[in-house]
Amino acid sequence: MPGEAHKDVPSAVPLQIVVGAPPLSGVVNGVANASSNAAAASSPDPPQGVSTTCECGKAASVVCGGCWSTGYCSRAHQIDGWPKHKDSCKCYKIASSPEIGRYMVAARDVQAGELILQDMALLLGPKMITEPLCLGCYKPTAEGDYLCTICGFPMCSKDCQDVSDHEPECKAIVSSGTKVKVSIFGEINSMYECIMPLRILATKQSCPSVWNKLMTLESHSDKREGTEQYAVTQLTVVDILHRRLKLEPTYSTELIQKVIGIIDTNAFEIRLPESCIQGVYQKGSLLEHNCIPNSHRTFDENLSLVVRAAVNIKRGEHITSCYTDPLSTTINRVEGLRISKYFTCQCSRCLDPTELNTFVSALKCSPCSKKILEEEAEALAKAKGPKSPRGVQRRANPFAPKFAAALLGGNSSQQEDDKPGPWVVPTDPISQNSTWKCLRCGTCQNDEYPNNITEILVEEAEELDQDSNMTIEIYEAFLDKWDHIFHPNHAVFMNIKYALLHLYGTEEGHQMDDLNLAQLTRKEELCRQVLKVADVISPGISRLRGSVQYELYQALYYKARYLFLNGAATSDYSRKTAMDASTALKECIRILCYEPEVQPEGQLGIQAKEEMQTLQQWIKDHV
Repeated sequence: MPGEAHKDVPSAVPLQIVVGAPPLSGVVNGVANASSNAAAASSPDPPQGVSTTCECGKAASVVCGGCWSTGYCSRAHQIDGWPKHKDSCKCYKIASSPEIGRYMVAARDVQAGELILQDMALLLGPKMITEPLCLGCYKPTAEGDYLCTICGFPMCSKDCQDVSDHEPECKAIVSSGTKVKVSIFGEINSMYECIMPLRILATKQSCPSVWNKLMTLESHSDKREGTEQYAVTQLTVVDILHRRLKLEPTYSTELIQKVIGIIDTNAFEIRLPESCIQGVYQKGSLLEHNCIPNSHRTFDENLSLVVRAAVNIKRGEHITSCYTDPLSTTINRVEGLRISKYFTCQCSRCLDPTELNTFVSALKCSPCSKKILEEEAEALAKAKGPKSPRGVQRRANPFAPKFAAALLGGNSSQQEDDKPGPWVVPTDPISQNSTWKCLRCGTCQNDEYPNNITEILVEEAEELDQDSNMTIEIYEAFLDKWDHIFHPNHAVFMNIKYALLHLYGTEEGHQMDDLNLAQLTRKEELCRQVLKVADVISPGISRLRGSVQYELYQALYYKARYLFLNGAATSDYSRKTAMDASTALKECIRILCYEPEVQPEGQLGIQAKEEMQTLQQWIKDHV
């Protein structure tokens, strides 16, 4: 077909559109509308980095729609130049600042789901804190597994022994004169801490081009020296390489510590079906952190890093990713990043005491909570009025309780009585020693009680996580126990609720077909509570939102079926519930379609597509 050879060439955008930088609505898929074209015409000075001259020497009239940077005199010359331009065409630019270092900004408006970059790993390896795993395919290993005949590390087979990834540690161990003997399986094994640093160090001789790229990455060596982390890795990595593997003449302490710093600062965790490993990526290292990211990371079948826009990103906006657990409190995120990445996060979420009205770190003010309940009881008593004479039916009160919202934990700090909710939040969120203040009554307290009670909550939650026999009953009891102290959206509660919404439907005796109406409603409630927070802290395309949307679909679909079969609601209500289930499933499919099939979420996305047909047929047949 004509044009088939250059169907992948981006559209041509009029130069004046690029100069004028129209809003996202002005350009869709690289095609400018007339109104945005006219509005831009009055801004003749091109932004920095935009080429205004075609390679042929003529003045550019159009710009590549893929990068909004390279100019051409015509569409024909753009097509001719595509083979040369293709590798450098990208929707982002690299910028730098003293505070951030190097980072990415959108060169043009980027649509949600659009590919930003795909980056092959410079190096892959086990995490430094890991259970024993095969150093070829990275599957977990166990006692009695095949042992590498050269170095002694447990592997899956000789095929894995011969994988090139395993060569650096294998050679180093052989040169030391003694084989490795791994005797601890199924738990953290310190023998693996040296593997990733050793693999990076080996590239200095084996692959200088990779070594040179790795050495351009940030290590924070000046900030690491003197820290507890530096002292620990001196014992667990440096001393092992120097004394056990006899590599002191080859690699100095300073160089090894720099390599460890590069790993700490730049490595991405990679979730495999049976284990977690890490990889270092040159382009990926430029992703700036933000606790509310606008990009989504995943990995393809070759373990290349794939970054897409999670939400619409406007031209000039920083492209960000989240390097910490979004479902954690501000102080945990800030301290974790300070220790592992050597910076203090000052994103909009971290600097807001309410975390953008999600209250993920908030406590309840006991006096205010008690007063609200008393006021609600009084309001209900007044609404009921005097007792009706016998035989006279009094009409139900048509007004909802005025103060109930203050204790139900919505995402708003403002309640129906025009006063803030009874939530206690830190006045200086990124400080461990912050004063805490009730938003409703203004009472202040030091950090001792909030920090101590939160620590107790976390310890109890961690004990639950370590028990593989957790049940719905135990998790619900945990929430009931702490409900009077913490905001319903507290990070610990969110993690418990995330576990619970999956247990309703999978626990023995609580499979989806076993759930009654109250349990289905509880599952729906949990899904909506988690989604309300996730929509703010992990917006757009995110695994968290995708997986919860699937669980919400299940709750609504089975609820619609239950109502229909039991005649417990009107057909209109059953239909609305089923249509809500369809909406949730569509959103799940939209989000998880970007996940690789080897990942659990990728499999869930495939399953969701199959279940959509079943759901649509049920709606057609029954409602």
